[in-house]
Amino acid sequence: MIRLPPGRAFFSLLAALLVVEACGRTGISLGRRSAGSGEVGGAGGVGGTGGSVGGAGGIGGAGGMGGGTCSADFECDDGDPCTTDSCEGGACTAFVRDDDGDGAVALACGGDDCNDKNPNARPGLAESCADAADNDCNGVADCLDPACSGVACGCVPSGAEDCANGADEDCDATVDCNDADCIGTPACGCAATEVACDDGIDDDCDGALDCADTSCAASKACQCQATFEDCGNGKDDDCDLLVDCADPSCKGLGPCACTPPGIPEACGDFVDNDCDGKVDCADPSCVANLACKSCQAEDCDNGKDDDCDGVVDCADDACVFAPGCEPKSEACNNDLDDDKDGATDCDDTDCAQNPLCASQNGNCLTAKLISGTGTYTGDTTGFVSKSAASCGGGAGEAVFSFTLNQPARVHLDSKGTSFDSILYVRFGSCGEGPELACDDDSGGKKWAAAVDFDVLYPGTYYVFLDGFTIDPNLGANEGPYVLHVEIEPNPTESSAARCVDGKDNDGDVYIDCGDASCASTPPCATCNGGAPGQAEFGVARCTNGVDDDCDGKVDAADSDCDASPFASPLEDCDGKDQNDNGIPDDFSCRCATDADCAGVPGYICYTRTIRACGPPCFQFFGNVCPSVAPGTSCNQATGQCEF
Repeated sequence: MIRLPPGRAFFSLLAALLVVEACGRTGISLGRRSAGSGEVGGAGGVGGTGGSVGGAGGIGGAGGMGGGTCSADFECDDGDPCTTDSCEGGACTAFVRDDDGDGAVALACGGDDCNDKNPNARPGLAESCADAADNDCNGVADCLDPACSGVACGCVPSGAEDCANGADEDCDATVDCNDADCIGTPACGCAATEVACDDGIDDDCDGALDCADTSCAASKACQCQATFEDCGNGKDDDCDLLVDCADPSCKGLGPCACTPPGIPEACGDFVDNDCDGKVDCADPSCVANLACKSCQAEDCDNGKDDDCDGVVDCADDACVFAPGCEPKSEACNNDLDDDKDGATDCDDTDCAQNPLCASQNGNCLTAKLISGTGTYTGDTTGFVSKSAASCGGGAGEAVFSFTLNQPARVHLDSKGTSFDSILYVRFGSCGEGPELACDDDSGGKKWAAAVDFDVLYPGTYYVFLDGFTIDPNLGANEGPYVLHVEIEPNPTESSAARCVDGKDNDGDVYIDCGDASCASTPPCATCNGGAPGQAEFGVARCTNGVDDDCDGKVDAADSDCDASPFASPLEDCDGKDQNDNGIPDDFSCRCATDADCAGVPGYICYTRTIRACGPPCFQFFGNVCPSVAPGTSCNQATGQCEF
């Protein structure tokens, strides 16, 4: 049993999560955590004896850089763009960067701040519904955020920005030419020719961006753009400074396709024989091989892989401090990690609003908004896989998102797509949210996938149209795609058929005879001892020995009285602490509102995730939310785990 501090009603979630044994947690201290505490700071430093990034207390902190003295800040530069390095009192110190000073570290530097330029945007803040910022860092802002449901935001999303009508169609608080979506459109001014060939903007509004524009044919930035990487010739064919199997575009193709454990590396056949992702002389096992005797120190400005490690010039770690290899702004379309932050082009947060990246919607940063029922088209040719699901997804994917402010029936299919496609859907968080569905071939036509939801609750959902796999001989499942979307808001549950189908058709959490809308519909009208059925929610109805909702299951045998998949198997919704961990019920009571949680004082209904009763998340030390609902964090304002 976990010992609770005296004199206060604290809670622990540990025993409620014993089913998640892989976490390896053997104990947790309890208490209220004030906003921001334990998130950033604490003893430690970058390379110092006191700790490291992610040391005690959260993400980084102050500490030494490894000894030595200094007289100026530049002497302490550790080459890490995510640290602020300075010379203090003759010794080097380093801090994880927090550009806006809000106590949260940027996503790009291992933190959870979605906008490190805005102190009013970080996890844990309440969403402000009219400032054009994603204050709570859940991926949507203002009226698009479920937290603003019912708030008079003054805007209802109606589609993509029109750019010439004075209206804010996408509700991002920027209108027409002030909206990034309108850059390079005829309505917002065009240049006579493509001004820059590497900025991701159609400057002359001719429909061709950068290297796709004939006026850029002679540009140095475009000399390699049309060339695909030959994955077995030892050359950097596409000029992205990555050679053969070191290039993500070669993943799973030709000589880069290997079935573990493979065979010993041959060192001269351009094949990854031993399946370690490194080919020939880039493989440590070939260091002493005669075939690699021509390898030498990397020349950082000759376009060649001199040291045979699979990377060229400034992409090589050996060139970090070479002239011309210093970090610069991300160009977004040159296949290079210009700012040296580990993310390239559209995978870099700096490029999230870039028009070229937005048009490709090839990752979570650039998910395309689904504004309602309609057909969405595009092309995944050349996309690199960033995500996969339970039914496949080895090729590149197109990513979409939609936000529901009311319950809805949703249908998705990929009929008309030119390749073997799959569809999968995640809730709340694009990269970490739970997978709600995944389908390969149920669309009724060749290579088509289909997914149907009788009801989805308010919140944000991410849709992935992905290629099933990468064939070693035929290549990736990629090409032009078609995504059909049907969204029916506010479906009903009052018909005789829907009141006995075991589904929450109208999205109010109540099912069949437990739903008041079925109270006058047979058999619900008289199923409960001659009285109408009612929801089997709360301690009183889960301990009365009656099948209140007429589903054939009574009290603890009813899933409404054993709600959360994370609850201890010993716990039921009965107001008791059956597993003796200090937490009565352990998220076992199903709920639609806080009123359903009255059986245990102080409990709230987690309406935005698991719809079960529990103590507010801020009453725990540490972030318990990833265990309650993967991809969430504790919102200090609501006490709930939220995406």
